[in-house]
Amino acid sequence: MSQIIYRLERSDGSEWCYRVDIHRSRDPARHNDEAHPDWTRLECRQCENCPLDARTVEYCPAAIEFADIARHFADSPSVERIRGRVDAPARSYLKECDVQEFLRSLFGLIMASGACPILSRLRPLAEFHLPFATLEETLYRMAGTYLVRQYLDRREGEAPDWDMEGLQELHRELNTVNRALMQRIRLASRRDANINAMQNFVSITTIVEMDIDASMNQLLGTLRQGL
Repeated sequence: MSQIIYRLERSDGSEWCYRVDIHRSRDPARHNDEAHPDWTRLECRQCENCPLDARTVEYCPAAIEFADIARHFADSPSVERIRGRVDAPARSYLKECDVQEFLRSLFGLIMASGACPILSRLRPLAEFHLPFATLEETLYRMAGTYLVRQYLDRREGEAPDWDMEGLQELHRELNTVNRALMQRIRLASRRDANINAMQNFVSITTIVEMDIDASMNQLLGTLRQGL
């Protein structure tokens, strides 16, 4: 099974559910023949580093997958308390949190498993998705996944990037994408839940982009305890 299901329950008892197939099509042009909001069109706030061509791809692969979510939460305040549940193939997760934390986790899964050529470089993280991850958990998973890839590259005769310069460069690319996506989502939101959820990704990618060594230093205390 490749579906991960996000469920939200509000204080009034109403519920909302969203299913993410992490193995869905990676074809960025698969929505060309459909009708979607103008803010999801590729040429609307198109990322400076986007490798896609609006002549062949009508809609931004990431924005179009946010459209239904952004519409549903357009009037939601960030701090609204909810009960979140995530059902993955191996286990389920429950958390009492605010709407922006719930959306941040959902957005992260959608971005990493979608058809955006840049965001999809995070696809391995979608395979081992951790809902509601903290900043430290996100840094650990990101760096750990990257270093495992370097180990496998070395085994196959390629030069490994133990200094993680490539990871810092990736975050420069991700930061550009995240900032552009946030501008799109502003067009679809009247209150701040969607916007603040996306702002979280901008904050993380900015931290790693600026100084990856400082980011990794946050993990030293834990890692020096063992191994």
